[in-house]
Amino acid sequence: MKLDIATTALLAQLASAEGPPMYEMSPQDARLIGEGMASAYPDGPEMAETRDIQIPASDGAKIRARIHRPVDKPKGVMVFYHGGGWVLSNIDQYDCVGRQLAERTACTVLLVDYRKAPEHRYPTAANDAWDALNWTVANLKTLGGADLPIMVGGDSAGGNLAAIVCQKAKAAGAPKIALQMLVYPVTDCDMTRPSYANMDNQLLLNTPMMKWFWDHYAPNEADRKNVDASPLHADDLSGLPPAVVVTAEYDILREESEAYADALRKAGVPVTFKQFDRQMHNFFAMPGLLPAQAKAIDYVGDQIDQHLGRYSQADVVVVGAGFAGMYQLKRLREMGLKTRVIEAGDGVGGTWYWNRYPGARCDIESLGYSYGFDPELEQDWSWSERYATQPEILSYAEHVAKRYDLRKDITFETRVTRAVYDEDTSRWTIYTDTGEAISATYFIMATGCLSVPKEPDIEGAESFEGPTYITGRWPHEGVDFTGKRVAVIGTGSSAIQAIPHIAEQASQLTVYQRTPAYSLPAGNRPLTNSEVSEMKERYRDFREEQKYNFAGIPKPERELEPAAMVPAEERQRRLEEGWTQGLTGLTTKFADALADEESNAIISDFIRERIKARVKDAELAETLTPYSYPFGTKRPCLDTNFYETFNRDNVTLVDLRKTPMEKVTPKGIKTSAGEEDFDVIVFATGFDAMTGALLKVDIRGKGGAALRDKWANGPHTYLGIAIAGFPNLFTITGPSSPSVLSNMMVSIEQHVDWVSDCIGWMRERGLETIEPTEAAEEEWAEHNEAMANQTLFPQANSWYIGANVPGKPRTFMAYVAGVDVYRIICDQVAASGYSGFETAKAKQRLEAVSA
Repeated sequence: MKLDIATTALLAQLASAEGPPMYEMSPQDARLIGEGMASAYPDGPEMAETRDIQIPASDGAKIRARIHRPVDKPKGVMVFYHGGGWVLSNIDQYDCVGRQLAERTACTVLLVDYRKAPEHRYPTAANDAWDALNWTVANLKTLGGADLPIMVGGDSAGGNLAAIVCQKAKAAGAPKIALQMLVYPVTDCDMTRPSYANMDNQLLLNTPMMKWFWDHYAPNEADRKNVDASPLHADDLSGLPPAVVVTAEYDILREESEAYADALRKAGVPVTFKQFDRQMHNFFAMPGLLPAQAKAIDYVGDQIDQHLGRYSQADVVVVGAGFAGMYQLKRLREMGLKTRVIEAGDGVGGTWYWNRYPGARCDIESLGYSYGFDPELEQDWSWSERYATQPEILSYAEHVAKRYDLRKDITFETRVTRAVYDEDTSRWTIYTDTGEAISATYFIMATGCLSVPKEPDIEGAESFEGPTYITGRWPHEGVDFTGKRVAVIGTGSSAIQAIPHIAEQASQLTVYQRTPAYSLPAGNRPLTNSEVSEMKERYRDFREEQKYNFAGIPKPERELEPAAMVPAEERQRRLEEGWTQGLTGLTTKFADALADEESNAIISDFIRERIKARVKDAELAETLTPYSYPFGTKRPCLDTNFYETFNRDNVTLVDLRKTPMEKVTPKGIKTSAGEEDFDVIVFATGFDAMTGALLKVDIRGKGGAALRDKWANGPHTYLGIAIAGFPNLFTITGPSSPSVLSNMMVSIEQHVDWVSDCIGWMRERGLETIEPTEAAEEEWAEHNEAMANQTLFPQANSWYIGANVPGKPRTFMAYVAGVDVYRIICDQVAASGYSGFETAKAKQRLEAVSA
């Protein structure tokens, strides 16, 4: 399916209606069809003012128009020209769109009902558009303010008119236009472009329909080539206003829209370009019918916000709208702080937004993998399975965002590129890839520990001619492997979940394994109503148990005896029991499971026996069995039929320890044993864990010091929350905190609460900055390393120490003493007046004083 489901369904409904195509109708009959479709649109948001006016045209006629003034004080005026090929539609049919734009952008919107062809042919529409713009300039005060910036916008033929009036304004030397918003604009009369011939684009707007429009509007083909009909034909586009150009993937106008955006860029005009995938022409003008329409309004609103307020201010900027960022936003908003959340994706959920590979699910039992801050929330939501799938967790995240109205303070599809601390003002300036600069007192990185996929470091990876996929950046529409020869590189957690699902579709699956993993059976199943009800009855007690449990996972309880003190029969009973108890089922069976080699070997040998019992071929089972590191020193995996998948006839395993991979070729993968051809390659190569997301942003602290330079030999923090030399910067579940060794939801809430309480404490005392001392940071680093060295963790080349990323400094990046111990330390630091931190009151700054 190329178009999204909503568009596909809409087209199917329209196709079922009897009648000739619109390009075979008279304009009058075609207008009736458009009016009928528009009757399904919603009314749109309420406005502070809506009124119809008559604008004098230069030829003495009157141009109908409608003013929508937003509830908020207008920060600009947009003159909007509707689409319809200069022949169809009107401001009544675009009323909802106008209201949406006014509400989202906080701008007064003037909808212009320019006169239509064939009653009023070229150049009437362009002249009316120009007259409406000049009327706007003369009446700015009545529209919201004499100094408000003016923008022009439109879709399709309306986008054509918006582009034309910008060129007219340049030629006339006035008025000044702050921004042009062009949604799939008509920019060229040339209908020989490939997008016009592509059958996939022949939808609501098709090639015969476009010819019909041109024939009615400008029957003289020579007129069509004029710049006030085809703005792409202009000789000089320099000096035009910044442009936001939006297109649809399946649109005959896509290429001419792209061409105009490219021509503007080449002329030195700032251009922001966005293609909405799986959408057709006209989607922007179909409110209530197509979900993408609302997203497009939001996108346009974001762009206008950034263009009108290139420099903005907030109390706090939070990066990331996963579970950490959402809860942090909620806490700060409740404290009365103006908070902006910046998110790279177009939705909430963090790692659960990005990781959509087949089989993706959590390894923490769902009843414990949720927020605990609101008793009503936990009663309101019911999980369906023992281990929640990615779609269900994402639905939970979206439910939370909606429940607390979080999205209004989140800027989506935007990445923070740089953050600079100004010692003179004691403020951070956070820069985004959209060109916005936000000044804030506090800067919080809630970017997650596993949010930056590790790029394949394999020779020739870019040369493969077929599609390649990375598990951490899986296509949202999914991937169909039916009948394909598929290679999966890696056997970590993501691969272990995905491989059984891929094997069911692929004609042939080859798995390339470097290091075998310890994987335990998930034992996933639907939850019973009684299980859910029982947990809801005791959730409050359970949340306290989570807070003071080693991993934030109260069940199973940790045994207190070392393995050597447990009789053999009891040992075996515990191992059998732990085999079915999930992530911590085995590591909790002996007190020294992760500290004593002999104790760990008992568990490791037990797992190895179970692996060999699940794989029929003895040699293959041996290859899949891990020996090179102790169990638990890499995060254990939970699987559903992973090992059994290798009993299938269409699945093979390549042991890269015996036949090393040499390179990826255009047709497949070459090892020392030869080359194999594939249709698809899946890279399940893990993440740049713990520090990857933090170092992707160029963070500059006091004296312009770069965080990446400070961490050149490994990350040093205080408590995993703050960094010396970087005042008012907080890292949620940062390096040297329990984070990935725990139930992340428990650790996230603890960090967010601690940071929020710290900011509240500062504000109560009139403090402006806080940062750890170098001595406190060094003491914490030494303690963190000492605790790790008391365990078996350093024996594994794991992502816990950065071993999976070439060139990354080797240092243990998580706190191993447990969530319970860590919480007590953090609480005591706060109770002692934030020992280990330096604070400062606001500086007295000189202000200009009249003589």
